[in-house]
Amino acid sequence: MTAGVALHALPTSALDSQEAGQVVTILERLVTETGGSVYFDEEAAEEWFQIDDETSRLIPAAGFTRTAWKTAFDQTMTGFIASIPQAEMEQMMEDFMDKIGEVAKMTPQQQEEAMELVRAEKGKFDGIRARGAEYQDFVSSYTFRLRKITFHR
Repeated sequence: MTAGVALHALPTSALDSQEAGQVVTILERLVTETGGSVYFDEEAAEEWFQIDDETSRLIPAAGFTRTAWKTAFDQTMTGFIASIPQAEMEQMMEDFMDKIGEVAKMTPQQQEEAMELVRAEKGKFDGIRARGAEYQDFVSSYTFRLRKITFHR
């Protein structure tokens, strides 16, 4: 890992490419250690911080405080989500719903109700994509690596 220079980022600082790279490298190591995969929601940064605190402590070693980690994680992940083409995102949602329907053996009515819930969540997802648009360029060189740790299961 190339943690090298310690970061002294303020919580309101904008992400840069180096910081995004550190976040990705830390997440790759934590995914390898835990066997999990990376996701994004409001609590994900804190959950990864706690996992790291109980394992290898890579986050503080890279110079992140808890607050700076949350900011950098959120900006990296929203930038990554914004980088995924809209058509691909919609296809992923459809594939997800198809798999849920198969596993749960849903009736057509239950599948339609579940799709309505997904459509309602899509509005939130569009907001995440909009927030991440400003970080997309800083994350672009890491999208392949992020795909491996988010979509690997």
